[in-house]
Amino acid sequence: MKIFVDLPDTATFVHLDQAYLKEALLATLYHAGKVSEKEACLTLGISRRAFEELLPQFGFSILVDTPETISIELHA
Repeated sequence: MKIFVDLPDTATFVHLDQAYLKEALLATLYHAGKVSEKEACLTLGISRRAFEELLPQFGFSILVDTPETISIELHA
């Protein structure tokens, strides 16, 4: 699948490369529960550990913040 996005030629967007945008998209899709960690890793061609290290760069936690996981962490 290919996705095309038209962005304005401003200083903000000119310096974004394709790899960064792909990482940001997959991190966001993973956080939203739309793709699995395995799917994201395969798409990016990186290891699970590398993907987990990438998530905080986009403001996401390695842990999925569901009520269940939060409860488990609070009672651990």
